[in-house]
Amino acid sequence: MASAAALKDVEDRYFECSVCLENFKEPKLLPCLHRICKGCLEKIIEKHKNGEFKCPLCNELCDIPPEGVDGFRTDFHMKSMLEYIQLQQTAKTEDLTAKCTGCLKKSKITSYCFKCKGFLCEQCSSIHLTLNLMKEHKGSILSLTEIREQKLTMERLASLTETPRCQSHVDKPAEVCCGTCQNLPVCMVCAQFGKHKAHDIQDVGVVAEKERSSIGETMATLEQCSDNVNQLPVRVEKVKKKLSEGISAAKKKLESQHTKLSRKIQRRLKDNDEMLKRNKKEIDDVEKQEVAELEEERKKEIEAAVKKINDKFDKLVGERRAKNQYLENVLETLHGERGGRINKGTTLVDRAYKGLDSSVDEQGNTHGEELEKISNEAANRKMRYDNFRSTTSSILASKDNWTEAQCLPDISKASDSLIRESKKDFPISESFGKVEAEDLNTTVGDIVRITGEPESVVDIRSGKAKGWNVMHMISSYSGSIVITGNVDNEPTHITVIDRKGKLISTDQINQRERDDGKFFPTCSPLSLFKVVTTFRDGNIGIYNTHTRSHIRKHMSDIVSEWGARKQIFSVTTDQINRNVFIGTSSRNVFVLDDMLNYRHTLQLPQYVGAPIDMVIHDDNIIVCDIWGKKARIVTREGPEAKLVCELPEPDHMGGDWEPYRVCTDCNGFIYILWESDISGQGRNILTQYSPDGNNLLITKDVEGYVCGIDTVLPDGSEKLLLVTEKGELYTYGLVMDT
Repeated sequence: MASAAALKDVEDRYFECSVCLENFKEPKLLPCLHRICKGCLEKIIEKHKNGEFKCPLCNELCDIPPEGVDGFRTDFHMKSMLEYIQLQQTAKTEDLTAKCTGCLKKSKITSYCFKCKGFLCEQCSSIHLTLNLMKEHKGSILSLTEIREQKLTMERLASLTETPRCQSHVDKPAEVCCGTCQNLPVCMVCAQFGKHKAHDIQDVGVVAEKERSSIGETMATLEQCSDNVNQLPVRVEKVKKKLSEGISAAKKKLESQHTKLSRKIQRRLKDNDEMLKRNKKEIDDVEKQEVAELEEERKKEIEAAVKKINDKFDKLVGERRAKNQYLENVLETLHGERGGRINKGTTLVDRAYKGLDSSVDEQGNTHGEELEKISNEAANRKMRYDNFRSTTSSILASKDNWTEAQCLPDISKASDSLIRESKKDFPISESFGKVEAEDLNTTVGDIVRITGEPESVVDIRSGKAKGWNVMHMISSYSGSIVITGNVDNEPTHITVIDRKGKLISTDQINQRERDDGKFFPTCSPLSLFKVVTTFRDGNIGIYNTHTRSHIRKHMSDIVSEWGARKQIFSVTTDQINRNVFIGTSSRNVFVLDDMLNYRHTLQLPQYVGAPIDMVIHDDNIIVCDIWGKKARIVTREGPEAKLVCELPEPDHMGGDWEPYRVCTDCNGFIYILWESDISGQGRNILTQYSPDGNNLLITKDVEGYVCGIDTVLPDGSEKLLLVTEKGELYTYGLVMDT
């Protein structure tokens, strides 16, 4: 505030008590330079018996002097301004009529005498200005016209107000300051003969000049801190905004992930129901075919033994229907159990989502509370800073020695703590504006765990021919396990067992046509009873585990561009759309229908070598690339597959691991077998991945050369099956965390 600043430019709140919210009445000055009405201060002191209290505005601790409220200095500079403000309010009335202080008559008022503390009529005002007897009043007269113009400055107001009175002789004006008593105004009698005789008596002009110089340095120091004080609230607001944006982004990310996962799960449930319907229809079709065959048999034998044939027919139909009903019941149970596990996965995903959403809210609240504390402290510091500037500027603008001598020492004392506070910076970390939200796919990564030890180990070689081995294994939709492999000096076999290793059936499915007999037979379930079989030399077929029939074709009869050197490396099936995917020794994957007719060719990305094994995974395919030594998830729509993600490679025993077998469970978790040569010895490991393939969850050593892996759902609890080349069947539990 400049020295010539008009009083009308001072904000109204400058004259308002922070306790009673009214204009000051006998304002008392606190050490922090804030003011409180004397009456309000008395009430505060009465409530604090410990000798100190906090300023209602800035919370700074104020010591209570022994004299109580009287020990706090009265801000007579503020009193002068309040007196003038009251005059302004009164002077707003045109043709003001009131009792004249001079003649005591009620008449039209033209001026105000600050010495008489009253209004004057025109005649008395003239006497004040001309009569020698009233010469001391001449400089204290202010016309109503000047008051109404509201151009009065602090300096002009100071010249109008009466010089302070001696504290001991109130009828005498103060002439000097007592430095010992904090620049107390005293008369010369007190200074030379009274209680201030031995004190540090100074001229008020000298004291005022010294205090002006001191406060000038203080103001310069504070001015250097102004940017820090003014910018702190702005910085806090920026971080608050960033925090809000972080919370919003984290919530949006979690909601998007939750929606995608929920859609995938619903898709699996729908696919599960569709598989149930189709498998039921297949049972009905098989039943109709069997009944038709029995009817034909009955017709052929009816002439020889009508009653006997009829009884036999009824018995056989009953047995077939009972068997098929049993299979249908088993199928209902398996699909119900699969749906139950998928629904349980939904519950766990929802629970993880709610937990992460709560974590985001908690981080937001924690950072918000911390920022709110800093914001409040910044606002408090800014308020104290503004109050200091306005108070100091107001007093300096008065250019009144007495005002400066009385007030500036208190201001200088209060500035010490303010300067320390202004220089101190707040550690507003960028992390306040960040919200860390765990990836939902990672959080649900431990929903399914593999048991530490196998629940059972069964030797399925019992009773088999010499040289009988296993090269591939899958679990069928009917609950049985289908194994393909070779036998020394015998054709390739396909064997069906239950999960306990008990033989259900075994058949020859290919005649030997090569000296080494290495046909590398693989298989994949197509429907309830049908299994697609493939051989490295290009032969492909569909084997019916119920009728034990096997139809065969060669890829050269199906695909026109099948070359003489092309080989089949792997096969997988899409049971919902009844598609068969044939992986070859090139990047081409041939897609056939369930009658082994060509549909289209899917080309894998350039960096994929040969898919030694594949499995359908939602809308994608998981590919084990034996040449590239990578496991990848690629899309399966359109003519060209696109990379979705590359699964993390296992870092185990320093091995150069190659993926060669893959499967998934009903909740989408991925299981891959890897092989490597460690110190001249072949080793195998099993890895488990999250459904999105981004997180490697488990790495587990396995015994022997495991050549087949799949999952099965017996009695409602999903199991992971591993079979070795020698015919050892390992069963591991897949435990769902609750």
